[in-house]
Amino acid sequence: RVRQERRHDRRDDRGPVAKVAVAGAVIGGATDRPAAAAPAEDDGPASYVMRAKLLGLGNDFEIKKASRRQGGRMGDTAFYVDNKVVRVRETFNLRTSRGGPTVYQIQERKARVRDSMAIEDASGHKVAELKKRTVGAVRDNFVVKIRGDRDWQVHGSILEHNFKIKEGGRKIVTVHKNWVAPINDAYFIDIDEDCDDNALALMVVIGLEDMTD
Repeated sequence: RVRQERRHDRRDDRGPVAKVAVAGAVIGGATDRPAAAAPAEDDGPASYVMRAKLLGLGNDFEIKKASRRQGGRMGDTAFYVDNKVVRVRETFNLRTSRGGPTVYQIQERKARVRDSMAIEDASGHKVAELKKRTVGAVRDNFVVKIRGDRDWQVHGSILEHNFKIKEGGRKIVTVHKNWVAPINDAYFIDIDEDCDDNALALMVVIGLEDMTD
């Protein structure tokens, strides 16, 4: 009986603050668990997915993010592309939001022989030019002039969506269909961290697709 009285006295000596603290620990463990951390973003190249059959006359389309951690699963929309045909002129306008300002644009006359194509900024200033080589292998027949002082070389098959873009021998863009979870009528674009302008790289891919259509 003496032991029971001492234990009772010790419980009373903790006071109301200690009792609330103990109660809070119990409640916190049951209901206030920290939220699960959001999945970490992919390290390395930025990956995008674009549907192949939408690159036709007058078709608007979206470029979506792709998760390499999840085998190429499509995520949020990264860019919108307005594709319009007015008379003999075809235009592509790359935007970061639907109806937002143009980041880059292509304006081409469909009637002429297309051995080159210019990419312009929103003000109409040329920032890149795609040129088809007159001499060389079929699978390596384009060069891209970037702002007049850099060259990007294209290696592979554009028609098969299986090619690389290199600068000075260094790979900066890979276009492919090689994911664990392939998407019908779509292909993937991996842009290396060393590339300083993902939007321009995507616009180059759009231009190459259009020139070989």
